[in-house]
Amino acid sequence: MEDPYKVLGINRGASEEEIKKAFKTLAKKYHPDLNPGDKNAEEKFKEINEAYRTVTNKSGPSSQQNQSGGFDFNGFEDMFNFGGFGDIFKNFGFSSKGDDLRYDLDITLEEVFKPSIKKMKIRHRVVCGICSGTGAKERETCSKCHGTGKIRRTIHQFGSNVVFNTACGTCGGTGFITKKRCDKCNGTGFVVEEEELHIPLHKGIKEGDYTILNGKGEPSAGGSNGDLYVVFHIKKNDTYNIVGINLKTNLYLDLRDILNGIKLEIPVPWGSERITISAGESSPVILKGKGLYGSSGQRGDLIINIIPDLPKNLGVKELKDLEKIFGNKKEPRVSIK
Repeated sequence: MEDPYKVLGINRGASEEEIKKAFKTLAKKYHPDLNPGDKNAEEKFKEINEAYRTVTNKSGPSSQQNQSGGFDFNGFEDMFNFGGFGDIFKNFGFSSKGDDLRYDLDITLEEVFKPSIKKMKIRHRVVCGICSGTGAKERETCSKCHGTGKIRRTIHQFGSNVVFNTACGTCGGTGFITKKRCDKCNGTGFVVEEEELHIPLHKGIKEGDYTILNGKGEPSAGGSNGDLYVVFHIKKNDTYNIVGINLKTNLYLDLRDILNGIKLEIPVPWGSERITISAGESSPVILKGKGLYGSSGQRGDLIINIIPDLPKNLGVKELKDLEKIFGNKKEPRVSIK
């Protein structure tokens, strides 16, 4: 395996907080849910998790070893909701952060080039305002954990005593026993509400880009809310096809404009562009750097195919008139000249 510190992009003397921050940033970037179908991202995510486990296991007893000779992992459970240590500690009854949510938002091609604010409405769970998330109308302190919600547990593993604070099984980690449920949330502590969110759209958004709205994910009993990941998708456009980072379209011109040449303005997603068609021009007009934005900051091209807008169902008289202009009909031929 590659040096785990290099994988996480940290120095060997990095603090616990720096390790956590590096892991969380990379894990969010490469999480499979945000990179569907991307095998490279999936492998990178696994590598990041393995590096994190390696680094934290090597962090030694100086910061985490407790007085009983074991290692106290209390407080480490809220590392990252998508994966990593968070999954491990959920098995012991802890979940101090709510689940992260994903929302796929369609944007227009015009919005890619013009900064704006996009409004969207979501329905999600929020903490009940009547019982403040307790789920109780009447309650009493749990006699087993004395209101702490935690029971200390020690296990012997790998030759050392490992101490965990696990959720109290009697009260479910809440620290109290419900005597009467809250009427509004029926004892769940949460209600579903609709919320309008304002999403900033920055110039140059790419397909699959995302923004994170902190605290707009699922709530957690006694903990913090998860985050909402808004993933952007560029909608199909009636005028322009998206081919990679290039934009392609067809410009239909009267045959006389093709023969004589023409200067004109055409509508584009960011406004308009003035182009010149030379007399007899048939090859595509390419506007360099007028396409979509690439991952490294470069822009693709705008490719405009010239299509003769020819009349249909010509009669005998019209065809004879064409012969006066073009001469006798020429036979098809294949040539490099």
